[in-house]
Order: sequence, then structure tokens, then C-alpha cells
Amino acid sequence: MSAAPLRIGAAPSPSTEASAMTAASPPRPLPLLSLLAGVGLALGALAPRTADAQAMIVMSDLCEDPAAVFDYQWARANHGVAAAFLMRDNGTVAPIEGAAQQGLPAYPQLYVAAHGGPNLISHMSHDQFAAALRRAHPATPQSVFFAVCSAGKGPDSLLKKLNGAYCDGISRLNGGVVACALTGNGQASLVGAQYNIHVRQSDDALYEKILDNIEAKWRGDYPGQRGRSYVQVCQGLIRTDGYDPAALAEFMTTVYDQFRQPSVDPQRSTNYLDLVKLNVGGQPLAICGADPTGNGRPTACP
Repeated sequence: MSAAPLRIGAAPSPSTEASAMTAASPPRPLPLLSLLAGVGLALGALAPRTADAQAMIVMSDLCEDPAAVFDYQWARANHGVAAAFLMRDNGTVAPIEGAAQQGLPAYPQLYVAAHGGPNLISHMSHDQFAAALRRAHPATPQSVFFAVCSAGKGPDSLLKKLNGAYCDGISRLNGGVVACALTGNGQASLVGAQYNIHVRQSDDALYEKILDNIEAKWRGDYPGQRGRSYVQVCQGLIRTDGYDPAALAEFMTTVYDQFRQPSVDPQRSTNYLDLVKLNVGGQPLAICGADPTGNGRPTACP
């Protein structure tokens, strides 16, 4: 994520209701998920139990906007992710849903959803994140995909820092060198959408209007809790004291349902998938690691 209010390619500010929303990875632009076909994709429908199991890590900026929830659903729809974990700002990791008994170490393939910027992922520095993941997942992961803007930017990039924490042994890492976004190329769906950098919007004015609508709804009342916003409900759910993974999973399901409601008037839309639809073009994320292409040759991380 960069250092701007929550807009595509912007950096995350502290988790407050005043935070602007960024689209996608932090700076991730807001457009992330697709209509995952049918009931089978409800949160918690799948449970990972295979050797190549994959898991998603969301962070405290989950509470800043719907982006991380849609990233999670995108990873489920396109990459077989079946478990979700929360990493708090202090580096502790807790299961949300679908987790194997062994916890995060059971998953050699990881996806990370957060806003990012220069030496920043959610509200942690790159060093802090790398150290926290190494503690939570001592064995070297096979792959780590960052739905995080600017993960590959700068001499101390997140890609370099994390790979270095594992003695440069991670086979494959993916991350954007600049702002990144889920790109639907005209399709309001997560299925088939791709995370790209240098994305443009097919209608800038409409895109900004929908972002404004989503931000306003996020600051408004959470369903069934008059006077409490999505931000406030979320912040209460991720706290260590009294943590209830099922309650957080239910919150994420509600966010997914509430922010993909179709709108007759595009100017009134709060549908995150409309942002995905308006994101077009772009280039693939950077790829690096000990053997990112399977040819036995390492590729240095940017």
C-alpha cells in the first residue's frame, strides 16, 4: 500500500472509521473478488487437508474496507485456498476458519491480503512481518503470494525481506512493484480475475463514485447493529481478548454478501465487483524466489 488515503494504489492509514478505502491491495485497489459460483463458496465450505493445502492470511486492516474479504474469496475461487488466518499488529496469528489442527504450519502455500506501501504492510514494517511469519510458520513455505501493493518495491522490499527470513529458500513469491488491483477486464466476477500492476479504469468517474459509495456504507451501520459501523464491529472481533473465530468468519461472510449487491443505478452501486469490472489491462505481478519457474534456477526478488 502507498501513503495515500484508501484509494487504488494508496497506503493504509490506522484502522479508524475516518480511513479512506483503497481499492485492491493496499495500496491494493478495491476491486477484488468475483461472484464465486453458488452456495458452495460460502465461507467455511471447504477444509484443507492435503499436502499442497493453501491458506490466506488477512491482517488488521481487514477492518478498513472490504478489500481483504474479497481477496480471500478471490483466492478461494481461483487458487483453491480453503483456510483463513488473522495476523494481528503484534505478529500473533489466529485461525479464522477451515484451519487444520496443526495451524498455519500445515500450509506450504500462502496468500497474504493487506494494504501496502514503502516498508509497510498493514500496520507492520517489512521486518516485523517477516519475523512474525517466520515464528508462526517455521518451515520454509513453498510459495507466498502477496495481494499487497508495492510488495516488490525498494531495496528493502517485502519480497526480499520475507525470502531473506527463510534464507532465500522460498521457491516462489509474487508481489507488485507498484500499486496492484484485481482486474476483471469488463467482467464483474472474481472468477478469472487477475492481480495486475499498472491497471487503468475503463470509467474513472464511475470508479471513484463507487469507491465513495463503498466507503460511506463501510462507515455506516453494520447490519443489525444500529450505531456501530463495519469498522467498529470488526475491530471488536479481531481483539485477542474474547476472540471468537466463528464470529469473525461470520463478519467476513456478511461483508462479502453486503458488498456484492447489484444496483440498478451504477451511480449508487456499493458492489465491489463493479470495481473489478472497471479495472482493465495492466501487467503481471513480479515473480521471484529459489525456483519460481520450476527450472531449478533462482530469480532475485526486486
